[in-house]
Amino acid sequence: MTSTLLHSPSRHESSAPRPAAAPMLAVILDHAHARLFLVDAEHASELPCLVSPRMRGGKFHSDREDSPGWGEGAFHGRRREEERRHYAGVTRRLSALVRAHGAQGLLLGGTDPVVAALRHALPPRLSRLVVGTARLNPTELTAPQVLTSVREVRRAGSLVAQEHLVNAAVEGFGTGRAVDGLRAILSALARDQVRTLLVARRRGRPGYRCATSGRLVSTKPEAQGEAVIRVPDLVAAAVAETQRLGGAVVEIGDPRQATRIDGVAALLRYQ
Repeated sequence: MTSTLLHSPSRHESSAPRPAAAPMLAVILDHAHARLFLVDAEHASELPCLVSPRMRGGKFHSDREDSPGWGEGAFHGRRREEERRHYAGVTRRLSALVRAHGAQGLLLGGTDPVVAALRHALPPRLSRLVVGTARLNPTELTAPQVLTSVREVRRAGSLVAQEHLVNAAVEGFGTGRAVDGLRAILSALARDQVRTLLVARRRGRPGYRCATSGRLVSTKPEAQGEAVIRVPDLVAAAVAETQRLGGAVVEIGDPRQATRIDGVAALLRYQ
């Protein structure tokens, strides 16, 4: 029976949730084999696997060819070299597949020592794509199991990333590096300050857009004499304005984190 133990990345591995629709690669391996899957939001498709040749030895008897005994050091040296070549081959295959499919994340599966060895072999550009690990057996594995593991890792990683973003916002409220609440965010948008908009409540109250400057305001007096156009939902308008100005928008779906901000909050580019 396949056992699964999921691990989502630490706070240093991810700073924002990756888009759920972005393709990911999953590699499930042991010391000599690697099964590879391309995973999107709905499907996991198996790609050609990688098999590395392994030296076969006998029991621990010195009178058997290629077995540990008098030549035990050389035997284990060859085994270590085979494993090094195996992980290097897996890394090369992953690099090619990331380029070919535009993958935005990696799931590593296998026993803890094997996964740790592969992570050590990954170059920084691939290591940054790792979204989590799963304890999976490559010989007892199906595509639906891989899809389930990827979904669970994505969800766990998204919750961790949301917590880090809300923590950063709460810490920044008193320093001018972040603002809380719709009125403060509309003012920050008017100055093009918003770097990341955190949205915990999608529906907003109606407001106005200034006809000349394009500013979003809550009330007509805030327009300071400009003609205004009614906006039915200021939160939706703030999301669109943030994206138009090149900022990021992150929905805070974790109820525990959503209660820590006043519907919407923002990390700022500058004070």
